[in-house]
Amino acid sequence: MMKSIMKFSALALLASLLAACGGGDSKSLRVGAKPFAESMILAEMIAQMAEAEGIPVERSIPFGTTQKIMEAVKQDVLDVYPEYNGTSLIFLGQAPTSDGDASTATVQSLFKPLGLEMTSKFGFSNDYVMVMTRDRASELGVSKISDLAGRSGVTFAVDDDFTQRPADGLQQMNRRYGITGSSTIEFEVGTEGKDQIVSALLDGSADVGELFGTDGQIAEYDLVVLEDDLGFFPVYQVAPLVRSDALANLKGLREVLEKLGGSITAADMQALNKAVDLDAQSAATVAAGFLFSKGLLPEGAGGSTAAKIAVVGDAGIGRNIDTARALRAVRAGFAGSDLQLSASAGPLESLAAGESRVAIVGAESFFALGDDGPAGKGLAEAFAVLGYKTAHLITLGNGSDSITAMSKVSTGPQGSGSAQVLDMLLASLGLADSVEVINSDDPVRAQLLAMKSGQHDAVFVMAPQGERSIGSLMRSGLYKLVDLSEWAAGGHTARFSFIRPATIPGGSYPSQGNAVTSVSTQLVLASPAKTAQTAGEVGPGTAGIDSSAAIPVSASTVESIRAALGETDVIDPAIPVHGSLVPEITVVDKSLPFAADISILNILMILFTVWVGWMIFLPSPPNFKMPEGYETDPESGGK
Repeated sequence: MMKSIMKFSALALLASLLAACGGGDSKSLRVGAKPFAESMILAEMIAQMAEAEGIPVERSIPFGTTQKIMEAVKQDVLDVYPEYNGTSLIFLGQAPTSDGDASTATVQSLFKPLGLEMTSKFGFSNDYVMVMTRDRASELGVSKISDLAGRSGVTFAVDDDFTQRPADGLQQMNRRYGITGSSTIEFEVGTEGKDQIVSALLDGSADVGELFGTDGQIAEYDLVVLEDDLGFFPVYQVAPLVRSDALANLKGLREVLEKLGGSITAADMQALNKAVDLDAQSAATVAAGFLFSKGLLPEGAGGSTAAKIAVVGDAGIGRNIDTARALRAVRAGFAGSDLQLSASAGPLESLAAGESRVAIVGAESFFALGDDGPAGKGLAEAFAVLGYKTAHLITLGNGSDSITAMSKVSTGPQGSGSAQVLDMLLASLGLADSVEVINSDDPVRAQLLAMKSGQHDAVFVMAPQGERSIGSLMRSGLYKLVDLSEWAAGGHTARFSFIRPATIPGGSYPSQGNAVTSVSTQLVLASPAKTAQTAGEVGPGTAGIDSSAAIPVSASTVESIRAALGETDVIDPAIPVHGSLVPEITVVDKSLPFAADISILNILMILFTVWVGWMIFLPSPPNFKMPEGYETDPESGGK
């Protein structure tokens, strides 16, 4: 009887294990996405809606490029991911079309034998677009793609997926439009790749870029979308591509996907993409917020409960590629969290007070200007370099050629990097009392207009070389950059070692023919200091301030953020550096260890050795004779 019970129990246990192993995947919805913001946001919507219906979800967000992810759903590795009807046509070997409904019908008929189907479309089309900066498009006289034909030397900035597409990629577009003699800069597909494409357009290393029509960068950077006047690109309406067996086996899945049908407009999607690509919010949080706004999820569901990491910049922080790149790197370091960016007149003070965890600041923010020169604040430590800001002193074409001849200079708000550097330059040149500084919250364009009306002599701004907004203003030919050679030649780097001489090469801006001597500071990511610095410990001098509220960024988080940024420059040695980046020095104690018993034994052994040596070399007594009557017998060995 006992044996029977034991056998039954063993069989029951085996059956339960087999059921657990064999049935787990089939009861979960495996959701994937391509490696760019839009696909990940839509995939999160599918996942969160399914979870709200009680369907377990396994996420692979992101999974891979089109070729890889489509093969994964065919081979039962994934159950569903967002796909475009135009892309599906291309990868199924069909001719592209601009008719969305006809495209979807063809795709459905071709996917059905493969056990796949597209459910209701999300409601928008996201077509490939070719974009240019407004200035470059105007300079070349380009408004449509066909205008590029016959212009040799055009450089395209594209992602690697676009170069590998079999029918609607770069090479096919060039053949259709007769574009020859062009060159290509290729980046990895994804958000970083889009940033690099836009950066290439803004810095002039590329003329034309490839983006999606719903990308947030188009509006943010005022890019011109070229007309596809020959209708080369097919329509790209997006919908869930799902395995038929998942629809059959997962109760409520079809209803979930149908609820998402028609819920998103192109404008909605552009705003959602911007939130991820430029504001560094997670796809999960952005998806959850949108679903709540549409009444499809309750508040707090999905990813909307993610922790917020406060990031602070100086009062003049703006929206640019460096800022967006920094935010995404910080988000990678604080995995599972969202970021909240704010500006402050005292960003490092905000760190020290525990109001923020990370700061995006220039090297000048680490120092306060006193009567005796700059003094380190001791509030923060830099852990990654984002780039450099260069001083731009802009005046009218007929204005003064030297800052020493000016009486009023407008700059950013008090506490901004521009205001701080200007104050330091004037102090070191002895001009603090003769030049009035006007701190303004207005953008540079408004400050230049005020200069034209005679309100001040020049505008001072710290910005990356080739800054787009400055370039567009310089194009008018009304303004010029003023040389700052007086500071660079005056040996002031001895006191202001974090402000370094720099050169703005000739041609960096329209109407700027010659190179201009300037100064620059590093733009870095900073963490609260672990301990307050003492006077004279770092840089030209420091004033220690302690704050128990500040929580330094951990070494592992610093490592993750730096890895996300990729290769960066060395942090300026004048700036305090995060402890995890300071090389560890191991001091080897070469002295002999002391132990009383061993020492005494060693002394005795030395004394014994000396005694033996003394006995061996002890000389015989002089004139020594044997006693009388004493004889030896060699054979008997005795007397």
